[in-house]
Amino acid sequence: MRRVLVFAVFGFLIFCGLSSQAQPFQRAIGIHFGGLDFYGPQSGHYFLQSVQRPEGNAKRLLWEPVASLSYWQALQKGFVISGAIGMSAMQYPNSTKDKAYISQKLGNSIDKQELPYAFADLTMNYFMLGTSKHYVHPYVKGGVSLSIREKEFGAGLPLGLGIFAPLTQSLQVNVSADYRFALTSNTQAHFAHVVGLTYTWNHTKTKQTSSDLPMLQDADNDGIADKDDLCPTQPGKKEMKGCPDKDADGLADKDDDCPEVKGPKASKGCPDTDGDGLVDSKDDCPDAPGLVKYKGCPIPDRDRDGFNDEVDKCPEVASKVNSGCPEVKEEVKKKVEMAAKGVNFETGSATISSASFRNLDKIVDLLKSEPTYLVDIEGHTDNIGKADDNLQLSQNRADASKQYLVKKGIEESRISSVGYGDMRPIADNATEEGRAKNRRTEFNIRNH
Repeated sequence: MRRVLVFAVFGFLIFCGLSSQAQPFQRAIGIHFGGLDFYGPQSGHYFLQSVQRPEGNAKRLLWEPVASLSYWQALQKGFVISGAIGMSAMQYPNSTKDKAYISQKLGNSIDKQELPYAFADLTMNYFMLGTSKHYVHPYVKGGVSLSIREKEFGAGLPLGLGIFAPLTQSLQVNVSADYRFALTSNTQAHFAHVVGLTYTWNHTKTKQTSSDLPMLQDADNDGIADKDDLCPTQPGKKEMKGCPDKDADGLADKDDDCPEVKGPKASKGCPDTDGDGLVDSKDDCPDAPGLVKYKGCPIPDRDRDGFNDEVDKCPEVASKVNSGCPEVKEEVKKKVEMAAKGVNFETGSATISSASFRNLDKIVDLLKSEPTYLVDIEGHTDNIGKADDNLQLSQNRADASKQYLVKKGIEESRISSVGYGDMRPIADNATEEGRAKNRRTEFNIRNH
């Protein structure tokens, strides 16, 4: 019957509060002291009881002392969620009607050892009255409570009433009482009564005209109504629509990637000293304009020859000419030319004659000694026979020369091969001597 009555009262108070306006604060922290009443539900006596003492019986309030800390966070429409942790040192009844516990409380049994009892609450609170017309602010509460004693965890359902009464704008007295139904077998139903002080902030403010206009809320007290304030919980400037601008760069902190350092809007409030579009915090060279691909630094010139790496054909070999590559010396070109004259093929085929290997090896040695050198191999024929056949034969001979160099260890990427057939004669094809000169394989050395 007692539990039914508690639920009925709780429901009635919620019904009476349906016309409420708002909670009296946005946030609060509190410290509370009071008592846990396990004796009442065990004995049926909830207040002062006669306790036996040698000097005579005395009236005593048989509550277990408790201390707790709480945090309160407003939601909306009068609802506030709160959390609390508390501690007590006490005896604890072991059954619904623990006669030994009651006897000990009345002082006519051997004292039991007091043990720590801790609990944590999560509660939803509903404030039933508005904020401007009432001095006190009553509320109803309900939630869940977890407890631990002697390494045993328990759970309960607290339902109760409370009241806030302000001492100053930020300091309030809080009094509450609730009945905690046991949800686990190792937990006893009991009452909890506490009184404490809470410190509140972000108070709800109201503004009314003589015609009793609706309440105007300004949670951060910056003079801008919450409905028009883009940052209603942070005091700000009117030109920032209620948002702060710590570095005064004309960009609200909420939109400013660097709210502590002044910077242009183009870089979202972060400084860009060299104006290269990369903010200083991400720029490896903040004082010199550069490119994003080089992390804000100018294009590098690794060999420092005046040609940056993006145009330098030989970025790791210094040269002031030839697109950053050393020029091939004339004496080198002549050596290659002489060797190339000794490269011959079997008649009418792309098979290299064995006598040509020594000359090809000279070219291999040169390319290995100068790893930046590239070679273009050109195949040429005279004009005897069909032009298409000559073109194919010259291509095959250039390819055969390339494969010889590759097999000797020269990277294929350094070699190109192309056949021109009889299209590029260097002598008169009308004479045998001229045709002999036109049948040739050229090796052109270059550095890029």
